[in-house]
Amino acid sequence: MLFKHEDTRTTDYSADWPSHYYEIPTGIGRLEALDHIALQGLETSEDSFRRILCKKRFFSIDKSGKVDLFMRAWTMIQASSAAGVSFLKKKRLTAELETYMRELCLLWDTPRSETEEKILMEEWRDFARTFIASCTGSKAYCSTLFGFVPIKDTVIAEKIAAEILLVTRDYPGKLGLADTFAPFRQVMCDTYCQMIEQGETYLSSMDFSSENS
Repeated sequence: MLFKHEDTRTTDYSADWPSHYYEIPTGIGRLEALDHIALQGLETSEDSFRRILCKKRFFSIDKSGKVDLFMRAWTMIQASSAAGVSFLKKKRLTAELETYMRELCLLWDTPRSETEEKILMEEWRDFARTFIASCTGSKAYCSTLFGFVPIKDTVIAEKIAAEILLVTRDYPGKLGLADTFAPFRQVMCDTYCQMIEQGETYLSSMDFSSENS
């Protein structure tokens, strides 16, 4: 299996708050948990920013909380990269990418505190886990022909590594924005290495391929 381990515990999310917050699988569930904790008088000083991120990530597009804005931004960046970057389109593509960067909270209207930066890193880490799990469990991602032909684990791992570097480094780099993606890229790569056996090796091989392409 690709995953180093799988955890199937049943968890009381309100116990030892907020250590189990990111184990809540849905946006609406997280918002309800934040409300519940606030009603109990157990809200921490960090919960207000968690609430801001939760609402931005899950309720910006669909008020039911079913659309993950981070995943949407990721998908749009990947789609944009497939079209390539030409001189005539560069200004428009840069503006589009900056929109997706705002959706990922890479660009923020006001300065963030050190505590807020830490919470954002946790939110990115949660997204990274969600993204990687969706890739390893998706028939469309793990197959070569209409979802019916399985690909070896090694190939899946290489595809995920390549996509992480494409979305967070290679495509933004063509528009001069790779450095802005650096903290997000670091979280994605670190989480990948934690979840995928020999993840460091796969990422290193993608780096080598990119340098020699």
